[in-house]
Amino acid sequence: MRWADLGITARLILALSLCGGLIFAVVFYMNDRFTSKLVEEQVMAHSRDVVQAAVYSIDDQLRGVARDGATLVAALESAPQLTVPELQKLLKNHVTVNEELFGATIAFEPGFAPNGRKRYAPYYFKRLNNELATIDLASPSYNYPDQPWYTIPKERKTPVWSEPYFDDGGGNVVMTTYSVPFYRTVGGVRRLAGIATSDVSVDWLGRQVSALKLNRNGYAALFSRKAVYLAHPDRSLVMKETVFSVAKRMDSPMLTGVAQAITRQESGFVTGKNINGQESWIYYSPVPATGWSLAVIFPAETMRSEVTSIGHMIALLCFAGIAVLVLTIVLIARSVSRPLADISLAVQRIAAGDLDGDLPRVRIGGEVRHLADSFGRMQYDLKEHIRQLTETTAIKERMAGELSVAHDMQMSILPRTLPALPGVEAAGYCIPAREVGGDFYDVRLLADGAMFFIIGDVSGKGVPAALYMAITVTLARSGTHDSCNPADLLELINRELCQGNEACMFATILCGVIDPASGMVRLANAGHTPPVIKGADGSVRFYHAAPGLVAGYLEEFVFVEEQLQLTAGDTLFLYTDGVTEAMNEAGELFGDERLLAALVGSGHCCNAVEEMVVSFAAGAPQADDITMLSLCYTGEKA
Repeated sequence: MRWADLGITARLILALSLCGGLIFAVVFYMNDRFTSKLVEEQVMAHSRDVVQAAVYSIDDQLRGVARDGATLVAALESAPQLTVPELQKLLKNHVTVNEELFGATIAFEPGFAPNGRKRYAPYYFKRLNNELATIDLASPSYNYPDQPWYTIPKERKTPVWSEPYFDDGGGNVVMTTYSVPFYRTVGGVRRLAGIATSDVSVDWLGRQVSALKLNRNGYAALFSRKAVYLAHPDRSLVMKETVFSVAKRMDSPMLTGVAQAITRQESGFVTGKNINGQESWIYYSPVPATGWSLAVIFPAETMRSEVTSIGHMIALLCFAGIAVLVLTIVLIARSVSRPLADISLAVQRIAAGDLDGDLPRVRIGGEVRHLADSFGRMQYDLKEHIRQLTETTAIKERMAGELSVAHDMQMSILPRTLPALPGVEAAGYCIPAREVGGDFYDVRLLADGAMFFIIGDVSGKGVPAALYMAITVTLARSGTHDSCNPADLLELINRELCQGNEACMFATILCGVIDPASGMVRLANAGHTPPVIKGADGSVRFYHAAPGLVAGYLEEFVFVEEQLQLTAGDTLFLYTDGVTEAMNEAGELFGDERLLAALVGSGHCCNAVEEMVVSFAAGAPQADDITMLSLCYTGEKA
């Protein structure tokens, strides 16, 4: 029989059968050829994203431990005469405030311990129920001066992250320690006074790794700088095996290469057999703060089974579709076109915006009924989605409006224009990392003709930091009077901030008074970054004032006032750590050297630093509030 003699039903059966078979063959081939590659690329991208996100998270928390350890040492060095109760309170607060910490100690060198003790090392740590406990590590059985966490930073004279170890006689858990040496000046000589530590338990690290959400039966593992297992689903490997030993036992060059890359702190993506002998895809990357490495492992069998399942599903659907077409075309070829036309008209009305119109009632079943039901659900879901979208948009707009008002209110706290004073040119700049932030600055004229200035940085970000910042600025303004003493003002602010400070927040502050007639500057510092002096000849240098303790930390702390003489043309540049800790997309910090380089030469200091920070960040999101204050002493007489 010729093609021209076939009826519409026969034509449909023959044409659709042939086309369906051809489509099936092509789809099956393309799926088998390309799906495996696509899945591997997706797994690699997913692995990289998961590892990088986890690395940034762990690294951020460990950097926080390091920053808090440095703050603890700064407190010890700035207040060398702390009594035993004060030391214990300082250490207890350090452990309590930091959720990441298991424990911490202040271990003194012989001759530097308080109350004439030969050795003293109070240790606060958290028990399993998170209850705080304390012991003294200065015992013959422990002998802390011989412990690696003490000897290594002592010899290197720099902060050190230790390799994980079991702290027998101390915390009695497997931990890693961040050790920071601190010093005292004796007879004009700076001598080591002891080591302050911050301990992080390996169990805590394991929980961070275990919390990673991985699909496709994947799992994560954490390794030390020497490729020791720190976290792994198989607990028998943790602190007992290295990747080198497992690679040797399995005779796996792939694992040996991974182990070598881990020791070199490299990242990469490899395929091969994991420790269970399964073909797997492995992605690994280092944690910058400690040099450890995080890896995710996905069994290849699971990936290929998904490809096989997809192929089987496609084959089944194609065969079923062809069979259904052949069987149903004969029965419904003529009856299917009319309901389809009705549905098409109804869908056009829905597309035109008539969401309440009725869909036609379809009396036949099969795909046409499913299509009609699907459009019915689509119509309902679309109406519901529009309703929810309207509500969500209203909520977001209200929140955005409230944050905008909060931003405007906070910015109104800072001076819109700085007061003019013959002899001193002042300029300020403040950009919060979020809608609101915790940085602040202020410049005020005193009745005696001097100029008072202040700059500060509140711990944390967002609304809590903004509220704390508003309190601090209010205290500073209320405490400023005609004969303002910077040290007395800091003591006033510190006492008030310590009252009811349950959130354990604090602020770094640098304030002072400049005499426009003589160029004499009186300064007092509460843990703030050192200012920069730009000379009239274009030279730049840091002025390291006595650091002091951050405000809001220790109520009875006594601050020290210093004097700095400026000559005509000198500029005193003050800033917050958001400048030097600005990061680019590679995770690099702006740093002190770039800051000094930005100030070299002529031009407005704040503008020059802002332009260089923006250029350095190259579009990376702003990590912290950025605030600057420039005071140029011109020597001009009124």
